Amino acid sequence: MPRAVDSTFKTEKAKQENQPIFLYTVEDYDGSSDLHLAGYDTDIVFDSVTYQKFPIAHEFVGENNQGQIDQVKVRLANVSRLIQSYLEQYDFRGKKVIIKMVWANQLSDPDAYIDDIFYIDNYVADQNNVEFTLTGKFDVLGLDLPARRYTRNYCAWKFKSNECGYTGGETECNKTQQRCKQIGNYPRFGAFPSVPTGRIYIM
Repeated sequence: MPRAVDSTFKTEKAKQENQPIFLYTVEDYDGSSDLHLAGYDTDIVFDSVTYQKFPIAHEFVGENNQGQIDQVKVRLANVSRLIQSYLEQYDFRGKKVIIKMVWANQLSDPDAYIDDIFYIDNYVADQNNVEFTLTGKFDVLGLDLPARRYTRNYCAWKFKSNECGYTGGETECNKTQQRCKQIGNYPRFGAFPSVPTGRIYIM
């Protein structure tokens, strides 16, 4: 089904001197909050939402001959380790990602945009970049088995789950090696210290 486009958006898009601004939202990334980022040199406020400036970009979002969006890769700078710290704490796989294209001189018009919706299929991080591979929801949910996070310092298991195996009296765990050792459960530590420093793998 063709995507509806606001008339103002069409007018601004036709002006060659205008460059689009891309806004990115990862919904419910930590279980309760949305992450809003702008691929721009200043923070952007659009439709009452503030998008934090961030070194982020994505490959061209093209459509196939059925009018469907193909797979998209989103790359973020990892110098600050902000995104990597989130990946080590939360499982981003399957999270909904909204990419909006807006224009600097039409930010006051909440209808002047085009958006595409994807879901995170997998991701990888190294010292320089984080890369998300996005696809349609049915592609993500069509896998027989969930992906496994391979991280160096953070346990992947839910505290006191069958995989964790802890049955003691402690009521919380921050998922670090140190904490796992403190409560005497290190043999069940669900991370991989042999993973190279600064890397995360989703497989």
